Amino acid sequence: TIPIFTQEKVTDAGTIAPRVLSGSLITPSRSDESKVNLKISTVTGTCIIGPDANCLVRESTRKQGQIYDVVEVDGISLNVRYSGPDVRLEKFSILPESSTSYLPDANWNIQVIKDDQVSRFYYKITYKILE
Repeated sequence: TIPIFTQEKVTDAGTIAPRVLSGSLITPSRSDESKVNLKISTVTGTCIIGPDANCLVRESTRKQGQIYDVVEVDGISLNVRYSGPDVRLEKFSILPESSTSYLPDANWNIQVIKDDQVSRFYYKITYKILE
């Protein structure tokens, strides 16, 4: 489990706030992609992306005319983009539905579900200067 904390920060340029949480899980071996999965949940236990039945997004969000699913998490509407499970490169991004909102000061739990398969996980938080 990888804990990620999104919060406002003060820099020389001013105060910045987290806008997008994105990540990639790479599974190099072709036979292992169905055995390695991502699970992303909030500190309150809400599963946003993952294989479990209670997760809000379990499959690819790319559908005819859309790339995001809108989900309600702890009172905030979020755009969630997810490549889907069982691929060598699982990718996701989570951002507020409103273009003027920011991610909350929150703990996110990223879990890489696997046995002893080789995988690599990368993540990035994109910040924007508060106006």
